[in-house]
Amino acid sequence: MAKKQTFGDKVKTKGGNDFKVAKFVYSVKSEKTGAWKFMEKNVRIPNGEKDQKVLADFVSKATG
Repeated sequence: MAKKQTFGDKVKTKGGNDFKVAKFVYSVKSEKTGAWKFMEKNVRIPNGEKDQKVLADFVSKATG
């Protein structure tokens, strides 16, 4: 018979998390049609770092 799985068992991780994940959504104008479309990226934010600083660095790398 199978072992009953609890919610606590599902959220346990083996290695632990050294980061948080933020979904970054931005808009881009299509060169072909001129329409706006939304892009999304998952950005890893290391523990102990400021969220706004990491996202600002991501934006500067993406546009730069």
